[in-house]
Amino acid sequence: MITKEQIATLTEEALEGSDRFLVEVKVKPGNVIEVYVDSDTSVTIDNCVEISRFIESKQDRDVEDYELSVLSWGLSGALRMDRQMNKYVGQEVEVKTKEMGKVQGKLVRFDAETVEIEPVKKKASKKKTVVEGNLTFERKAVEIKPAIIF
Repeated sequence: MITKEQIATLTEEALEGSDRFLVEVKVKPGNVIEVYVDSDTSVTIDNCVEISRFIESKQDRDVEDYELSVLSWGLSGALRMDRQMNKYVGQEVEVKTKEMGKVQGKLVRFDAETVEIEPVKKKASKKKTVVEGNLTFERKAVEIKPAIIF
């Protein structure tokens, strides 16, 4: 069986010298492999194809059958790594908390322990209250995603 570690090592090798980086490898039942990559700039379909071909060139299909997908982490994925968080300092993010639900605002700063955002200023309604000042959250207790603004 192909392991996450094997795929991660091959992916890191394929990404060497680029601004792209590995976020996660999933190996599901039936040898269904998903590789998620991100970048300091952008990840294109061509980048994903290139990584996929590299990994496949290092595996013997006669020995092990598998299904491989290389995907961009994208806007729907939570920010997990400092490298991802750095891209969004000064930009709008959505912080999901147990206490407050979803809070949207500009990512002001972060460290290993905390995340600070400047909430989006919205008018008070019956259901929502206006928060004054920045909010600081315990990083491990929240999920942070890029804000999708329409």
